[in-house]
Amino acid sequence: MKKILITILILFSCSSLWAQSSFPSENGLFNINYLKGCEFTEIEVTLNPGTGTPFICFDADLSDIASNNDCFGNPAQSAEDLQFTYQEAGIYNILFLRQLTNSQVYDSITIEIIDPEPPRIALANCNDGLVFDLNPQEEVFDFYTIDFGDGSDPQQYPITAFPFAYDYTDPTQEYTIDISGSFDNTGNNNCGNNSVSKTIVPENQIEAEASINSINLLSENNFEIEYEANENQLYQIQIKENSNGTYQTIDNISATTGGVYTFQNLNLVDNFYCVRIISTSNCDNTPLNSNEVCTIRFDASAQNNGNLLDWNHFSFENSELFKNGEIIYSGNAPYVDVNVLCGQTDTYSVVTRDQNGIELTSFSIEVSAITGSPSIPISQIATKVLSDSELELTWEVPAGLQPTNFVIYKKRNLTEDFFEVDTTGTNSYIDIGTAFTTRKFYYSIAYTNSCGGISPITTTASNILLKVNQNESIIDFTWDSYEGFDSLLSHYVIKKYDENMTILDENDLGDLPNYSENIAQSEDQLSFYQVEAYSENGLIAISNLLRYKIPSSFFVPTGFTPNDDALNQEIKVVGKFIEEVEFSIYNRWGTLIFRSNSLEIGWDGYLTNRPAPEGTYSYTVRVKDNYGEEYFKSGVFNLIR
Repeated sequence: MKKILITILILFSCSSLWAQSSFPSENGLFNINYLKGCEFTEIEVTLNPGTGTPFICFDADLSDIASNNDCFGNPAQSAEDLQFTYQEAGIYNILFLRQLTNSQVYDSITIEIIDPEPPRIALANCNDGLVFDLNPQEEVFDFYTIDFGDGSDPQQYPITAFPFAYDYTDPTQEYTIDISGSFDNTGNNNCGNNSVSKTIVPENQIEAEASINSINLLSENNFEIEYEANENQLYQIQIKENSNGTYQTIDNISATTGGVYTFQNLNLVDNFYCVRIISTSNCDNTPLNSNEVCTIRFDASAQNNGNLLDWNHFSFENSELFKNGEIIYSGNAPYVDVNVLCGQTDTYSVVTRDQNGIELTSFSIEVSAITGSPSIPISQIATKVLSDSELELTWEVPAGLQPTNFVIYKKRNLTEDFFEVDTTGTNSYIDIGTAFTTRKFYYSIAYTNSCGGISPITTTASNILLKVNQNESIIDFTWDSYEGFDSLLSHYVIKKYDENMTILDENDLGDLPNYSENIAQSEDQLSFYQVEAYSENGLIAISNLLRYKIPSSFFVPTGFTPNDDALNQEIKVVGKFIEEVEFSIYNRWGTLIFRSNSLEIGWDGYLTNRPAPEGTYSYTVRVKDNYGEEYFKSGVFNLIR
């Protein structure tokens, strides 16, 4: 290694004497000062003698010469016209045109403008010293100047000199190495990002394999790995397709302790891919390979005997098959899931672990079974009384099912058998009948599938029949517990409306199937009530709309004292919810002595112009409320003076 190093240094000492050159174009019509450089390199064109008018295009398309007419612009007549500064990295073509009297002459040259990464030097502590290496496919510079940090003079090496070894007198000490890259005489060394500094202990520069710690599927075309690496080592990322593929290098990584790498534009549905990160020892040329990780090629399809699930299980230590989020199988592929229902859609996925414990979850696949008889019933049914002659049914379809049709069943009392009413293709139905507001009917729903099977009947749902009973000023509402939601009944709500169906009040009753209200202070004679039953899944069953009118209430006092003491001077009807009144008073012989048609006007105890004698008088009251209902009452009272 030391002899090789001496030869390289001698060769380079000669090359360092080269002066900046001028580089001719393809046909020798002009020269430029650089063939490459970093951003903001100024290219100067020197024209060789010749006749005709010169034009220069500094960013030409050589595939279509005629397309560059706009680029040529004005003739190149001054030094400024022959200079151009490139500000962005890229490959550029300089096209020269010499316009003659009857013809045109073209010439061109290609240059490269570079935005370099800092040099990435690999270090390995070997028996003959610290080996320095780099990846020529990644590096852009022609020479590398290295200050080894041990007090020796910096040395310059051509890129072809790598790898080479350097002996530190004391490899246990800490040294700061400075490395900078430069171009040969074809390039402009104006690069600002051309150096790197490393603080190392030579004996600690031990080579190691990279480690892939995780793998994740991002989409049907992309996946990523997370890896750890040795910062001062060169690695290659390799990938192969399926088990019979061969590994291909697709990228290089270096100068990192790890990160995430994304593989793109692949077909992860039809293929699986295995990846690894490799390196070669600079000490003995042995391979230093990471662990291998693979993606999952997962397939699920409906078969006559069940749903067939398959994946590349041989790439993994163990596999777990999930169905709708639950594990149904652990082991190798393939697997046939026979516990399926015709038309039911199930979601499958596989979770695998390789020999290093790295876990990977496949994409989920939905499969609609083409075999099996329905066994999952319709268990959530809501009834809604629309009128005395219409009742609406709605129901919840269990997740994953794809019924062909729904069958509506009905019976008129609980002890009868169900009879089929109709079929429908949607999960709602309106039954036409009678007496939905006064009696109960019972319903159940089944469904058929494309295999000709029909689901069992397990849930019976009746219309909610709301009833009311009044006891003095308390009205009590009752109804039977709703059973159409099976065990998923959440709560009841009773709502109160005015005659315009504007809601006046509502009460959440929990699971109580009754409600009481004190109407003594009510200002609304006529109200409407309705009960709603809620399921935990969001269905709502609604009762009949119950009309309730509070009866008119009125009375006549048992006596009055018209003695001019300003107290109790009149007797009149006192009442509530009265639209019309007829109050008649009779003496002991049954002669009518007073009549009023207003609640505000009563009898003052006078017979025309004289006071009526004390004693007992009889009366009759006839009233009519706001809704035309009449009430009658008769009785007696005492006149006391």
